[in-house]
Amino acid sequence: MNTIGIKIAAVAVLALAPSVASAGKGGSATAIRAAIASSSPTAIIAELERAESLICEECVQLVTNLTEDSRYEVREVAGWWFARRPALKDMLVQQFTVDLATGSTVKVRNAADFLGSTKTYAALPQLRTAIHRGDLGTEAKLALVRAAGAIAHVRGNEVLTTAMADSEPSVRAAAVVAWRDVLDQKTAEPVVGLLGDADANVRAQAATVVGGLLEQSARPALEAIVLHDADSFARRNAAWALGRLGSAASRGALIQATTDSSTLVRGAAKAALSSLH
Repeated sequence: MNTIGIKIAAVAVLALAPSVASAGKGGSATAIRAAIASSSPTAIIAELERAESLICEECVQLVTNLTEDSRYEVREVAGWWFARRPALKDMLVQQFTVDLATGSTVKVRNAADFLGSTKTYAALPQLRTAIHRGDLGTEAKLALVRAAGAIAHVRGNEVLTTAMADSEPSVRAAAVVAWRDVLDQKTAEPVVGLLGDADANVRAQAATVVGGLLEQSARPALEAIVLHDADSFARRNAAWALGRLGSAASRGALIQATTDSSTLVRGAAKAALSSLH
């Protein structure tokens, strides 16, 4: 991203703003600079929240630089800060959208996190295109998934279904979790296949999502996890999900699970049995 270009454009935008260039909710450019110098994400977040309404040229450049920070929580709060300044946000959106198509893994990571934290719905087509790039590392793909989950619109589902087939387990797990966060999600059918994933965390997350979205087609796979999965968290989540589905056909599997070696699984199975029709 061309931060020099942003700085020049920001001057023009700020020239149209009221003359109270140092007004805000108690924040200041000096305080923001000191928080950044401390290297503490907590301090940076607190200072940007304090400066939520602050208008000053130096602040814009300082926070623009934070959109490229190596720490997600810092990039996220920088996006939040710009979301409260629509004209400035839109300028960054234009440049970050270009980065999605042509940038490196780090640039795509930064771009996706900005677009997600500002909930830029208009960027969904570019996010869908970017997830199909074959040259991106895990950081970028995780950020693309985060963005689709944060924007939370079903038009971002393609980002998530593509990520569910990724070779990296953390990307698959993140896509499953984000699927649950999308508003008006009608089905968890794309998640059902991940109940048989090689990674235990992916299976555990998938069980939670199919149960939460009442995906009845997942019942056989959930019963298989409850009875045979080596991971206790996956078994526990599957037992919980079967309780959510509420089918009497799962009674036998859940009764067996009440004698599981894990207290977590036994407790979830007993609770699930009380939910069956």
